Amino acid sequence: MHVALLNDPNNFHTQKWALALQQAGAQVTVFSYDAPQHQEFPAVRVPTVQPDTYRYRDYLRGGPALRAALDTHQIDLVNALNVTPFGVWAHQTGFRPVVASALGADLLEYPPRPSMSPLLRSRSWANVEGQTGPSARIRQWARRQYFRGKVRTALQGADLVTGDNQVLVDAAVDWFGVPREKVRLLRWGVEPELFAVSEAQVQAVRERWNIPQGARLVLSPRGAKAIYNADVILEGFAQALAQVGPEVHFLMLSAGYAVSERVQARAEALVQQYPNFHFEAGRVPREMVYALWNIVDVFVSAPVYDGYSAAVAEGRYAGSIPVVNDISGNREVITHQENGWMVDPFQPGTLAAALVELLAQLPRWQARFKEKNRLWIEKNSLVKENAKRFLDWGEELLRNRAL
Repeated sequence: MHVALLNDPNNFHTQKWALALQQAGAQVTVFSYDAPQHQEFPAVRVPTVQPDTYRYRDYLRGGPALRAALDTHQIDLVNALNVTPFGVWAHQTGFRPVVASALGADLLEYPPRPSMSPLLRSRSWANVEGQTGPSARIRQWARRQYFRGKVRTALQGADLVTGDNQVLVDAAVDWFGVPREKVRLLRWGVEPELFAVSEAQVQAVRERWNIPQGARLVLSPRGAKAIYNADVILEGFAQALAQVGPEVHFLMLSAGYAVSERVQARAEALVQQYPNFHFEAGRVPREMVYALWNIVDVFVSAPVYDGYSAAVAEGRYAGSIPVVNDISGNREVITHQENGWMVDPFQPGTLAAALVELLAQLPRWQARFKEKNRLWIEKNSLVKENAKRFLDWGEELLRNRAL
């Protein structure tokens, strides 16, 4: 089976899924408007009207160019990673069959009523700074109305819809009217072999962020945007830094996403104030992240809403303690003091208090959580097994079309 993945070939999730499908036996080609920087799989850059630049409208009018590329490469099945914009793009081609994979913001940004997502106004995916003024609210409302219609059309036109957590599966059905029999849970997951890193790789991580041997490490891996509550996490880190000793280090990653100016300025100030606080504004290579997990004791993940987080899955598999906020996506996988720590309300003071409490009794909580989390991931969340499951569904779609 030759599968076309629609997404940026340089995106972590695209790379992970493309390689998993390859290893499961599929031929995989990624199609996008982006030039691939590192090719571990074939990638096709579809031409746009204006070379080297593209906007959302290019996905709306780019169906014929994508369809021509799909036909040229003899694609059997299209998998659009993210309904916005890639599921919308796939819909413009008229190609069948299409699997639309919802991964989070592409559905959860667009509830039927704004009241169903009360923090959406100030902490949406596109709102890096968390702006709340009148013009920002008007733009957000207009975006929501426009894109919601496009998302609904793409979902209803797809042959199969996958959601990487139950929240997304239910949203596809309840918010967008997709028949439940056409929607399936597909969590993706972790690649255990990538965690087997050398001592030299671990040492390189320590040297990059100046984390000495034997130090405790608290990590914020998700990003520094408003949607990830980065400002709250940063202030929680600041309060915890004032209460713990220098042997505890704190690291915030941007994950390659845009960084809020306020967060950037506050993080730089903390770097100057505390030698044991570190901030990474650039993208960290995947292999370095796997080495990093080997020295993380506690990690914080607190988005406003979420699909199935790769960072949470990886941290759980590695044996790090998950500290999360009380949202439905987290409640699906974390139970307070059973396999992680739920902070509610999620505010700087409550986060700092949770971190200080955990760090004071770290061996106790690690012993309670570690095996439970590893076993759950091995049973439910190995990317290799889920890639095989996806290809089985793809074969089923192709057989049905041949009848």
